[in-house]
Amino acid sequence: QLYRNNAEGLGVQFDDRKMLAGSTDMGNVSYVVPSIHPIYSIGTDAFNHTRHFTAAANSDYAHDRTLVAAKSLAMTAIDVLTVPKMLNMIKETFQSQLQNAKQAIV
Repeated sequence: QLYRNNAEGLGVQFDDRKMLAGSTDMGNVSYVVPSIHPIYSIGTDAFNHTRHFTAAANSDYAHDRTLVAAKSLAMTAIDVLTVPKMLNMIKETFQSQLQNAKQAIV
């Protein structure tokens, strides 16, 4: 939620109806520590790792969106490091969600 709040403060509009699929090693990390892996649009429907995506990534629009995502992440890190008890709250929430997930498997 911190990241979302920061990104919205920079003008990002989220579409909660849109579900994205993909694969990343970040999933492995997220089972061990609280993690964030934001996804953002660079204004193309081209698939990642294609020539068309590469061309779109070279646009001014894509560069702007990348800077906004980076700023949002930086602002989130600042929140975690400077807001008292924020890190502990994140860790507690993570542990609670992890326990709920484990119980759902059993």
